[in-house]
Amino acid sequence: MLTTKEMDKALKYQKRSKIAFKIIMLALLALWIPVAIDKLTDFETFKSGIYNQPFSDSLGNVLIYTLPVLECATIICLIYEGWRKVGLILSTMLMTAFTGYVGIALLGAWKKLPCGCGSVISGMSWERHFLFNLFFLFLSLSGLYLWRKLRSGDAGSEAAKGGSAKRHIKQYSLTSKF
Repeated sequence: MLTTKEMDKALKYQKRSKIAFKIIMLALLALWIPVAIDKLTDFETFKSGIYNQPFSDSLGNVLIYTLPVLECATIICLIYEGWRKVGLILSTMLMTAFTGYVGIALLGAWKKLPCGCGSVISGMSWERHFLFNLFFLFLSLSGLYLWRKLRSGDAGSEAAKGGSAKRHIKQYSLTSKF
């Protein structure tokens, strides 16, 4: 059985984790909402920016329609608690792709380096853009980690209070309605 001091420490850690998770959710929404709105409200500029990228027009045609949809889906999933894991996975996938693209560009893969980004990102150098993307990729991954940690923390907190985590899970599954 845990001492009172150990229980207090565990509860403080869980509280800090919940606060950190909420901050990450807000930061990711602060990224994705303006990015998606920018693409949707100025679609022609976004479209021409995609066509200026150093990949085929057929890939450009796919990206023109899938990126705004994926970004809007990311926003919706991050907002709704039951879908946050999906939102965090989408955010991680998008940021991995964007960071990889900028990283390849920085390595000199293409002679022409147009940036089709809007909002705040458009004024950044490629190096700053890369660091910006790495930061939000880190936030997305941290959000996934905290999501998993907080989800598994419910049963563990019962054990920390001296009860059985297994009994807590069994009791929850027997009393909850699906």
